[in-house]
Amino acid sequence: MANTKLSDATHILAYIAINENKTEIKSTTIAESINTSPSLVRRMMSSLKKAGLLNAIPGAATPSLAKDPKDISLLDVYFAVSGDQELLNVDEHTNANCPVGSIIPEVLVHYYEEIQNTAEAKMAKINLQEIIDDVSVQQAKQAIIK
Repeated sequence: MANTKLSDATHILAYIAINENKTEIKSTTIAESINTSPSLVRRMMSSLKKAGLLNAIPGAATPSLAKDPKDISLLDVYFAVSGDQELLNVDEHTNANCPVGSIIPEVLVHYYEEIQNTAEAKMAKINLQEIIDDVSVQQAKQAIIK
């Protein structure tokens, strides 16, 4: 099952950056944009703050990025919200008496580590400013279509 923490955390940061000139940015408004609960947004914002990516004061609707968007990588966001959770996890509870079940976990570990390393290297190269720019381009395209 897919985990949307990275997507939601990136959404929060992009939303705050794009709306930085507003007098207030409430967690309820961000939650509406993500289509989730304000309490989840506040928990994620707390994780982003602990990671040094966000400035936020509980009770105040004035969050801001702690760094320039070009200095926040997708990997920074991933580590902020995922902790030590890997992208893919091997099922360690396979049948030890099965010729496949007894071997597949140790075989998959190698491949999953390679996937994790590749994904992290790619995430390190993508910054929040690029994502914000892509959002702006897509918004402009939608405005032309309407």
